[in-house]
Amino acid sequence: MPTDDTLAAPFARMADAALAVLAETGWGLRVESVRRLATERDDTVLMTHADGRHVLKVAHPLDDPVLVDFQCSAMRHALARDPGLPLADLLPDRDGAVLREVTGADGEPRHARVLSYLDGALLDYAVTSSGQREAVGRATGRLDAALADFAHAGSERVLAWDLQQVGTLRPLLHHVADPEARDLVSAELDAYDDHVGSALLASRQQVVHNDANADNLVVDATDPAFVRGILDFGDAVRSAVVGDLAVAMSYAAGADPAADDPWLAAYDVARGFTSVRELTTDETVLLPELVRTRFAQRLLLNSWLAAEDPANAHYTGRAIARTAAILRRLVATPSPIDRAGG
Repeated sequence: MPTDDTLAAPFARMADAALAVLAETGWGLRVESVRRLATERDDTVLMTHADGRHVLKVAHPLDDPVLVDFQCSAMRHALARDPGLPLADLLPDRDGAVLREVTGADGEPRHARVLSYLDGALLDYAVTSSGQREAVGRATGRLDAALADFAHAGSERVLAWDLQQVGTLRPLLHHVADPEARDLVSAELDAYDDHVGSALLASRQQVVHNDANADNLVVDATDPAFVRGILDFGDAVRSAVVGDLAVAMSYAAGADPAADDPWLAAYDVARGFTSVRELTTDETVLLPELVRTRFAQRLLLNSWLAAEDPANAHYTGRAIARTAAILRRLVATPSPIDRAGG
């Protein structure tokens, strides 16, 4: 089971003052203020300095340097293929490297990088238009297209947040406290074991971002492109193209609780994505099942993470009830594929 890795391993976070010193000694940035950004498993801060703002990320102590290099290399490759993509640039350190080994709070080695700051607001699907949601899909599709020929040893990872690993997560089912939600998740796991998992594995594979959630998308409603930034390659992995779209759709699904159809916003994202990256017929038919699968995956992993690391439960467990409520609506409402008889 992929949760046997270090996903929930606690660590000592570095103090803000130590991070400011690191930015100056490593990158020559004279930091004036530091604001910590909420993350699951690393130290990430927004630094204001004399020349502007940058983001400093110090990876989890147990993150393999090959994996961190994979994330950096994927960003740089995507920008080389499509320079207009809304991605952060990596700032080389004093030695010209984009990754720097540093000493953590307990004396352990960790790996740090500094990224350009992408100005804007975090996406809130509840206040988006259909066109703006399509813009999210287009940006995600462009990133997928830019990564289509990217290869790296770090991409062949076993990641619990990869939809292709959902079949291994059944042992976590008892962590889902709500009996009704637990039954819904169990049904999605049954569908995955019956046919969804094999169809997903048979679909097109490449390196994908795998985490286009609202907290990872910086937007500007006054900008025609709408999406100003795609953040956080921490869940990047070699996986299914259609799975990457399903992940993005899942965060739009049910965003407006007053809407009669919880699928509408999600399919706005899909229209944008497929305008730049077409799906096969088999992938299109699989989409609604994968969206529901992602909700089941979120309930399983967030419930488990909240139990394993109570100190960070406010972050990992903050959306469990809402996730369960939307999954109930998705299960109860025929998807566009179902309505079309696909």
